[in-house]
Amino acid sequence: MAPDDRSLIEAFQAGDEFAFVTLYNRYKASVYAFCAKMLLDRAAAEDVLQETFVRVYENRERLTRPGSFKAWLFTIARNQCLNQLRRSGRQVPLGETEPTARGETPFSQLMKSEQVALVNEYLGHLSPEYREVIVLREYQNLSYEEIAAVTRNTVSSVKSRLFKARRKLGTFLRPILDPDPGSVPTSAATRNA
Repeated sequence: MAPDDRSLIEAFQAGDEFAFVTLYNRYKASVYAFCAKMLLDRAAAEDVLQETFVRVYENRERLTRPGSFKAWLFTIARNQCLNQLRRSGRQVPLGETEPTARGETPFSQLMKSEQVALVNEYLGHLSPEYREVIVLREYQNLSYEEIAAVTRNTVSSVKSRLFKARRKLGTFLRPILDPDPGSVPTSAATRNA
């Protein structure tokens, strides 16, 4: 049975390097996914992922409640993403591809990749404040309390921001998902063809 986060963090804070490697392997995919959705740039997301874990390593003594490691980790990742967004001052669309599942037809793969591209495109139109709550809730499955800890807001503020972000994303996607009869939806792939 794999050790739980609390025992790994306590071991890591006591100097166990293997515990840090285990935590890194456990969380690197979810931190990278968060960074990629926030920055809309894979290379920048990889850089921020590495910088996040460097900060975790260097500041391990600052984590006073090992039970809140996940929120602490995503707070560091969030701050690094916001710093990167401020430095870059621009947003680059992310052309994300999903690994194909067995038995998928080329058509279903195309549809799935186009849906991912659309969601990523419209995530890029949201402000970073809206984008982060959507990504933390929908992609990282953090609770409202964890999101509040990461963003340093109240739970009610998180719920309000998430509601507004979902509504804004819905206004972007509604014309594509529910087009007028007789109209042809225009996606990023169709417009660029």
